[in-house]
Amino acid sequence: MTMVRTVRTHWRLALLPLGFAIIVYGDVLFRDGRRGVGQFVFLGGWVVAISGMPALTRYLKANHLREGVLKIFVILSMVGSLAVPGPIVGLVKVIDGTAQPVNYRQAALSLSLIYIALTILSRIAEPKDHVLERLTSRIQRAAIFRVLANVTGIFAVVAFLGARFVATHPVPLISTGLTLVVGAAVVTHKTFARARKLCTQIHTGTQTLLRDLDELDRARSRTTASRSKPWILRLRGERESGGGHGDEQMAVLRTWDAVKLGLSTPVDTGYRRVGLPFLTDEVVAGIEEKVRAAVGGASAGPARADLLAIQRACSERVDILA
Repeated sequence: MTMVRTVRTHWRLALLPLGFAIIVYGDVLFRDGRRGVGQFVFLGGWVVAISGMPALTRYLKANHLREGVLKIFVILSMVGSLAVPGPIVGLVKVIDGTAQPVNYRQAALSLSLIYIALTILSRIAEPKDHVLERLTSRIQRAAIFRVLANVTGIFAVVAFLGARFVATHPVPLISTGLTLVVGAAVVTHKTFARARKLCTQIHTGTQTLLRDLDELDRARSRTTASRSKPWILRLRGERESGGGHGDEQMAVLRTWDAVKLGLSTPVDTGYRRVGLPFLTDEVVAGIEEKVRAAVGGASAGPARADLLAIQRACSERVDILA
């Protein structure tokens, strides 16, 4: 019943991807020479897509976390409507055996645009608000967009080689293309393995940090309890414990330094300029402030809440063998 109710409420959202598909199909017809039909289908696709916008507005307002995803959807939809038809036309002609070098060049250009959009624009469009609440989807988007970018980049190289050598060296081109396709599969595996490995490392580090904070709280509780004892017993207890909580405080700070490195590491690639960091610098700085405040004597509750949110986001991707 819940599924039926959800479909009845949000079925108009399907008009957006349907309209996008019609737009792409109209562009394909236009590029294939059927200009009149292509223009009609293209405009009809925009009408269908615009008809779904009110449903999208209601859907986004129902949850504050959904609004930040709209920018990603709009940017990628605009790029897709311009760049996707070229590779589709080229693929159809390759299957029909009528592909010409110009079709390969058009496909290479379109795939290159998609690669740039997924590499640069997707990071720019990534929501900057409620980062911890969005962390699970943030990790997922980073890995998926990186895989799509790598695959489109590799196929752009294949299309470029096709434009250059399909007429003169078709057999070596086929073997080279298959090698690049295998390379795309390997890159895909490494990207998801990197995300799992990083999540495992951060999950382990945050667990250690939480335990260090607990140990610091217990040490302070023992000190508070000892203050009610006679001064001779209190002095003896301080000498036995080393007097103060320096060891526990240093343990928290050392563990935080290790966790901080993971939180600042890109999820999808080792190149920070094009990769998406696990958390933004502002969020990492805010968590560090809370941890240091807890070390200084303030409540550790705010720091624990952030660390537990990070753990929940990482728990589904823990893989000690990654």
